[in-house]
Amino acid sequence: MKVAAIDIGSNSVHLVVCRIHAPGVREVLDREREMLQLGRSCFRRGAIPEAELDRAIDVLRRYRAIAEAHGVEAVLAVATSAVRDAKNRDLFLRRAEREARMVVRVLTGKEEGRLIYAGARDALPLTLHRISVIDIGGGSVEIVVGEGRDVRSVRCLNLGVLRLSNRLRGRRPREIRAFEERLRAEVGPAAREVKRAGVEVAVGTSGTVLTVADLLGVRDTGGPIRLEALQDLVKRLLTESPQKLTEEGVDPKRVDTVGPGAALLRIFMEEAGLPELIPCERALREGVVADYALRNSGRLEDRETEIRDPRRRSVHFLARRLGALDLHARQTARLSLRLFDGLAALHGLGDRDRELLEFAALLHDAGYWIGADKHHKHVYYLIRRAPLEGFTPDEVRMLALIARYHRGAPPKERHKDFSKLGKEDRGRVRALSSMLRIADALDRSHAALVQELDIEIDRKSVTLRVTAQGDLGLELYAVKNRSELFRRILGREIRVQVNGKGKP
Repeated sequence: MKVAAIDIGSNSVHLVVCRIHAPGVREVLDREREMLQLGRSCFRRGAIPEAELDRAIDVLRRYRAIAEAHGVEAVLAVATSAVRDAKNRDLFLRRAEREARMVVRVLTGKEEGRLIYAGARDALPLTLHRISVIDIGGGSVEIVVGEGRDVRSVRCLNLGVLRLSNRLRGRRPREIRAFEERLRAEVGPAAREVKRAGVEVAVGTSGTVLTVADLLGVRDTGGPIRLEALQDLVKRLLTESPQKLTEEGVDPKRVDTVGPGAALLRIFMEEAGLPELIPCERALREGVVADYALRNSGRLEDRETEIRDPRRRSVHFLARRLGALDLHARQTARLSLRLFDGLAALHGLGDRDRELLEFAALLHDAGYWIGADKHHKHVYYLIRRAPLEGFTPDEVRMLALIARYHRGAPPKERHKDFSKLGKEDRGRVRALSSMLRIADALDRSHAALVQELDIEIDRKSVTLRVTAQGDLGLELYAVKNRSELFRRILGREIRVQVNGKGKP
């Protein structure tokens, strides 16, 4: 089952296209985002100007075309604060239905909070129970407390960053102090409810939270936003000029909103007694998909229930959940195992190592779920945080490291988590990740062109005799560029001999 979810927010309009395998198990097939800022004029004038309506309808038409190209069975469109408050909302809804063939559901604040929680909850380990989620949008802020999959409370406040940017009158200390005092009075009661709930973890969603995570240098590493670091950042964001913030990497469309939004986040954490908060890429649109999957669960089949081994079942479940269990992952796993078996005389590793290599290959591209840039680092965080069954803590760390080193810099002693392993385990990670790099390179085109792989070893080299269907130009180039770790660890140069239609 494929569905598309569209979130028409006050700041941005998002699209996500997913294939659903079971409730909580889905692959992300496509994503799009347009920063239209519909709320900027709406919150000042009470309506969305005609030119902005035209742009929004154009985006919805394009999203409809993308969804249909994927063959979805449903397009699930929702709108939040800007459309909810606009005097001409009915005009927008009629035009969306007539011109983009899209029925848009306008959410109440409580509905929005419930769906945001559903989206964020699916990104968290199942072992967590009491959770708080704050979503800082363009028009409103949703503060949610839940237990497991059940929502306990939702507070919707008209404190979105587009509204807040209109309140901040200047950058002098007196003006900033007045802004923050008023903001604390409004967000404090909801934040103190979170404190009384005694949550295990707090999560933040939305572009503002992710921008803050970027500026603090924790988005790529998967680390939390720490209150102490955020307090220092807010001072800078509220006092520096837009030009200076742009030079420091802030999106020009966010330079006037990220400071007020970061101030709100800081005050929320202070009043809720939260020393840290986890930034989360998932939000409303993923919640819409999760809600649809739950309502259609009778039509879905959970394939992972057929796998008896809990280790393998949990890896497959995680890979599907993160959209990583595709043709490329399976081909990389197959080639990894072929390399492991054919190189046994060189590496001398055992059956558990073979299994770790296979699982790392199945998960190696899961970091794309967070973002393409530095996805090899993202996958380490995702595996380390995942509720994997049947693995020891050291095995989880090794699995995460093998997947992390499938590309980029090779394992180094100064890498904090790698250095925590014992000498023998560090050697295993190096050997296994060197094989994973070659297997990944042999499917660089993601087209599963390599059909057979035979291995010959001599004193100076390893020859990979490949039978392929199609041009292996990309694969041969990738193997050449990724063979250094293999040569250094296994002590042999790699040569590739191609037979069949893939022969150059």
